[in-house]
Amino acid sequence: MKSIFVITKNIKRFQTAFQRINHKSHGIERVCLTVGEVGLGKTVAGLYYGVRDGAAMITVWPGMTQHWLLRSVARELGIDEPAWRTERLIEQIVHVLMQDRRTLIFDEIDHFFRNNDAKRVDALDSIRKLHDFCNIPVILIGEERVDKKIERVPRLNDRIIEVVRFERYKENDVKDIIDQLSDYRFEADAIEKITKTSDGRIRPIMRLIHRAENTARIHQLKTISAKDF
Repeated sequence: MKSIFVITKNIKRFQTAFQRINHKSHGIERVCLTVGEVGLGKTVAGLYYGVRDGAAMITVWPGMTQHWLLRSVARELGIDEPAWRTERLIEQIVHVLMQDRRTLIFDEIDHFFRNNDAKRVDALDSIRKLHDFCNIPVILIGEERVDKKIERVPRLNDRIIEVVRFERYKENDVKDIIDQLSDYRFEADAIEKITKTSDGRIRPIMRLIHRAENTARIHQLKTISAKDF
């Protein structure tokens, strides 16, 4: 299996949205919300484009407060000694962002909605303020229906200009993934097996392709069918 980043239909949509929020227009918001079930590659997409474009990616944890979130942002921005006072911490972050204009990516934002209302609003509003004041792109990543939950925070919800929905992969998508990753020929029944067994999720798709290729290598096969793995 080739060691490459696979461009799937979900990745293409994410890539397009990433480009759209990195615009130069003043007064136009730059927030993208990425939603979808577990195992469809949302976090991997954020990591890939984050590294490629120098974004700072922050993982949201259960019970995360505004101060905890801001300290995590500061560390990802390379601030060696984040301040303990929230006011000073914000000043440090703003100073860096005003110089670098880096994209901020927040993964697993669902955890904000498991906090009490005051903690959630404070943390999410700090993201909005950084976006507004520093004029930077922001990507929010969460599971299915987080787009409905974020409506409870209208000041942030109003800044969202792009919504990317990661969907499960169908047989034609799996064939495209195999074509990018493998030098082996997969029969139609093998593609069907991978699609059904994986339930259309990218991680098990990758594992099944890897297993099929290992079997083909051991038995010196050039074509892989469903019975082979």
